[in-house]
Amino acid sequence: MMPKKIEVIEHFVPSNDPDIFLHLREKKPKGMKKKDSDTTLLMVHGQSVPGPIAFDFSLPGYSWMDFAANRGMNVFSLSVRGYGLSTRIPELKESPNNKSPIVRGMTAVKDIDAAVNYICKKNKIKKLLLLGYSWGTTTTAAYTSLNPKKIKRLALYAPFYAYDDPKRAAESEDPKKPGRWNPKIGSWRWVTESEQRERWDGSIPIGKHKKWRSEKAIKQFWLQQLKFDNEGQKRTTPGVRIPNGPMADRYDRARNIPLYDAQKIKCPVLLIKGDHDRSSLDPEFFGLYKALRNSEGKRMIIFGDATHFAQYEWCRKEFMGEVQSFLEG
Repeated sequence: MMPKKIEVIEHFVPSNDPDIFLHLREKKPKGMKKKDSDTTLLMVHGQSVPGPIAFDFSLPGYSWMDFAANRGMNVFSLSVRGYGLSTRIPELKESPNNKSPIVRGMTAVKDIDAAVNYICKKNKIKKLLLLGYSWGTTTTAAYTSLNPKKIKRLALYAPFYAYDDPKRAAESEDPKKPGRWNPKIGSWRWVTESEQRERWDGSIPIGKHKKWRSEKAIKQFWLQQLKFDNEGQKRTTPGVRIPNGPMADRYDRARNIPLYDAQKIKCPVLLIKGDHDRSSLDPEFFGLYKALRNSEGKRMIIFGDATHFAQYEWCRKEFMGEVQSFLEG
């Protein structure tokens, strides 16, 4: 397929809360006139990186947004508040110590609602396609469960869901008060390059790193994150600030407390993940598939030789192609 000329538009959309603006990046084939529910896609990121890094990675041949736009889609990526170019909420400038985690799942759901309403109004449509990645699989699914008439198809890449996992819950539990969130974790945290690298490299079997992903990709993955955090660039050990709301959501999931009722989702749903994903675990992947008992046309795919970061790995085009086939129906 010959690459199309792609138009890029940056939107700053009012959220449903005062003084909060959301960054929406839009990409579409230049001159695209027909815009409908079959070709309008919103993509929502996970807990670590904003929309442009998750879906518009700026290495040639890596942009998921370009991949979709080249197939005739009008695609948008959202950065939830506190991420990327969206409003850097005041709490990120304050000490995180002993404060409640910020940007919980339902806060992100409100931001998704603002984005969906904006896109639908702009394109004069009543529903669209929705894709969530990692933590974004919980927020997009929660949004869909509450707004079933606005979503035509839902793709969940590296999905999370609630189930009993005492070991994972213990990582975020107050040692003095079992069953409660540990307040010492704070409202947000610094994440460094070495931590990011360990999470990715540690998922790949020994001897497979050069084959599965390029060193250039993993370096750019960090450098592009750092561009969004001016203060983090100046630290002795550079870092990026990450809200801890997604960690608090994970704590609830590990105690079998879901963010949403999966039975309320009726549209077709795709669950897809890499077989070496250390974050989206089999019990939640298969548990969610079972819980989606009212989804018409649900399906699941486990992609071989891929991690939680498949969109940056050797298999990215094939991986994106599987998602695209589902979205196109």
